[in-house]
Amino acid sequence: AWWLFFSFLMFETLPYLQQLLLHQQQSSSAAASTLTAVALSSLPPSFAFRIPDFSPIIHSPLALGGILYTGLVTTALALWVESIAFKRVPATDASIILTTEPLFAAAAGAFYLGETFGLSDYAGATLIMGACALAVIMEQGEEVKECP
Repeated sequence: AWWLFFSFLMFETLPYLQQLLLHQQQSSSAAASTLTAVALSSLPPSFAFRIPDFSPIIHSPLALGGILYTGLVTTALALWVESIAFKRVPATDASIILTTEPLFAAAAGAFYLGETFGLSDYAGATLIMGACALAVIMEQGEEVKECP
């Protein structure tokens, strides 16, 4: 149970660290911090009960290829490209994009896998969309106040 708290803490502080690093134009550091957070939060639950036997994976070229592809292309490369792209957008826009990732993941699951949603899923999606709308409205209000 302690690793759940640790994982939650890592993923909740990660966007702030990313924004700080991206503000300083350090996209490689932002991607590295994300990968480190994912790796650190994944380790405790995987070894909580016993050390797994990795020999079938090590001896399977297909499994190793899948692990390398998943780790290098769909995780590391994607995060690196994402962090470069976020250098070019305002912090509010980057936050909104990151906040809506679960919505896009859920929509993809529904479309490709036939995933169904319950009331709590719709409530969560409504809260996310409401927070994004509020952020946009507040940003527009600040822009109006700054105009002479």
